[in-house]
Amino acid sequence: MNFEQVTIVGPGLLGASLAMALRARDACERIVVWARSSERIEQCSGKEWCDQAEEDLARAVSGSSVVVVCTSVASISSLVSEIMRHTSEDVLVTDVGSVKEPICASAVESAKGASGAFVGSHPMAGSEKSGMDHAKADMFEGKPCIITPQDDTPEAATQAVRAFWEKLGMKVYSMNPAEHDRSVAHLSHLPHLVSSSLAHCLNGIPEEWKKLAGRGLLDTTRIAEGDPGLWEQIMAMNKSHLLDSVSELENSLKLARERLENGSGDEVREFLETGSLFRKSLGNKDK
Repeated sequence: MNFEQVTIVGPGLLGASLAMALRARDACERIVVWARSSERIEQCSGKEWCDQAEEDLARAVSGSSVVVVCTSVASISSLVSEIMRHTSEDVLVTDVGSVKEPICASAVESAKGASGAFVGSHPMAGSEKSGMDHAKADMFEGKPCIITPQDDTPEAATQAVRAFWEKLGMKVYSMNPAEHDRSVAHLSHLPHLVSSSLAHCLNGIPEEWKKLAGRGLLDTTRIAEGDPGLWEQIMAMNKSHLLDSVSELENSLKLARERLENGSGDEVREFLETGSLFRKSLGNKDK
């Protein structure tokens, strides 16, 4: 499938990485970038992966076969709504948001009477770093991407968005928006909250103790470095599912405490073995 022109709305970490990946893989003829500020427009204009940079959204999406919204989750719905007013027939609109139910529900309304089609996407790629300066052309390679077509999504649009992410080397899976949000609450949003909670817990330790921190603590708290503003938006939008996963974690912590206080060594070891076996079942995705 040929994508002649792709518009990237929001050239941050994921948006700029997407542009780099498209150019590196020769996946489209032209890349257009939309940004809110003239300063960011100027930054993008000098990049090898940007053929055209626009502040005007209508001009940015004009002539594109694919439009990818790469902004923060809180602004995706309003941008999709505006984009759908400017799309022509056969234009595919998608996003990279890590919460899908509210975005997809809003997009259904925005797509009524519009020529283009929206299919939600969530490339499970990124970094604890943020911003265009940390973008990488191989950000998406070998990583999972979840697409979230709905009952009334045209099959051609679903196949097109699948082909788009596969061109970037991603492994594409399909879920409905609710299933997606339940899964990422457990697999992405809860781990971030746990990492931040551990860092929050240790925030008051003596300064001299920090010199003793080893790889285990650094690995466990690495993602706590993520942009707090961005993660506050994500957690607020997926609050219901995230709270369910927090309750499950609280049950595990309660069991761990009970076994430490009252259990035998065998019971503590059984608890740790369960965690060890789960981690091994995930494999090492960095290799």
